[in-house]
Amino acid sequence: MYKKLIVLGVLSLSLSSCIGYKEPTKENMDQLKEKSEIVSHLQIPDDWIFDRKTDADSFSYEWITDLKDQQLEALINEGMQYNADIIIAREKLNQVKLAMEIAGSDLYPSVSAVANTSNNLVSETQLRRLALKASWEIDLWGKNKSSQMASTSNYFSAKHQNILLHQSIAGMIAKAYFLNIAGNIQEDKIESYIQKSKDLEKLYTLQKKVGTANALDISNISAEIISLEGYLEKVKNANIQSRRSLELLTGKYPEGKLMTQSFFNPVNNDIPESFPLQLLENRSDIQASHFQIEKVFYEVQQAKAARLPSISISSSLGTAGSNVESLNSLFSNPLLKVGSGLVSPLFNNGKLKKNVEIKDSQQKQIVEEYSKTVLNALNEVELSLANLHSIEKQSSYNTKAINELKNNISLTQKQIKVGANNSFVLIRKQRDLLKNEMNLINLDLQYRIERINLYMALGAEHFISS
Repeated sequence: MYKKLIVLGVLSLSLSSCIGYKEPTKENMDQLKEKSEIVSHLQIPDDWIFDRKTDADSFSYEWITDLKDQQLEALINEGMQYNADIIIAREKLNQVKLAMEIAGSDLYPSVSAVANTSNNLVSETQLRRLALKASWEIDLWGKNKSSQMASTSNYFSAKHQNILLHQSIAGMIAKAYFLNIAGNIQEDKIESYIQKSKDLEKLYTLQKKVGTANALDISNISAEIISLEGYLEKVKNANIQSRRSLELLTGKYPEGKLMTQSFFNPVNNDIPESFPLQLLENRSDIQASHFQIEKVFYEVQQAKAARLPSISISSSLGTAGSNVESLNSLFSNPLLKVGSGLVSPLFNNGKLKKNVEIKDSQQKQIVEEYSKTVLNALNEVELSLANLHSIEKQSSYNTKAINELKNNISLTQKQIKVGANNSFVLIRKQRDLLKNEMNLINLDLQYRIERINLYMALGAEHFISS
């Protein structure tokens, strides 16, 4: 009997070698990606900004670390720990991980205990049975192994999506931080301008008494002050809301009382002219899409294996007895059963064949979604670079306009002193100066946000926690 068990065990081990199972090699994955219709229409320009040969490890991130300071780093770390979306996503990822571990259970035998009793109402006898039952489906074609690996690939896809969420939240925190700084600068700028306007109003009031100014001059400056105070209130409210957003992202109660600095740290390092292609390939969303291709690769194998015969082995070890026998007889008559079965689908109205076709179609869909993700990544990089170059030019023009307006206002003030000009012209020029200074603040903000966008588009390494 033991020889039969040994032979049966060897046979089972040999049958479980998964004849139809295949690993998704790099060559297989590349072949699938090359079949994409989206990629077939994509033409790489001669002035491509990505370098296939440069190693990503040697790439410098000084152009993004310029933006980091201690407060921003502390806020990002706080958000990574207490942000509500991250906490929820952590539990979702844990569920996917547990599902992955469950998926591997079909590869091993299942054992269960059986204990039952029954009464014969005619003879008043009672039958009792105790047994251990084991069953094992031999994974001859790799169906169960493919199911396990599909679940594993799904876990790694979810893990990269989780990393992407961390990076996105960190990016949002950084953007909200700089938005709040810009609001602080705007508040200081408007309050300073209002104070200067009030000082000018006092001066015109004194000049009116001596006859060198009139009621129209005072009315003009008073209207300007009222308009500026209304605009200041609007800016203050927007700034409070940006603080609430920042507090919410870091898991705090949104009071709108978080304090940030009132100046931008200087940006000294230029944007690189080219980037290693590996940065794009390592993007979390692209990696997540890659593992989705692996997942559906296994699912196709699983669907094909489901159309083939399956072999299972079952055994039971136990004993049975009745109340007409001695009590000890329950354990004096052990029973051992070993058997096997073959199940092969014959007719199911084409269900299993259609399942294979569905999985093939899903594989094509996932490949196209991967290509779309890559195309969107390229677009994000190109868009951020174009915006950065445009903002640099706009800032240059705006700075020149501010300097010219300051010189013009200085000349106008000299003309007013000698009676060659009036306060209405001065106020209009000062208002133009304020608009240009506000625009320059916005450009400084946009420049930092676009650097973050470019950084996120390149995979967000070495600066934002993941």
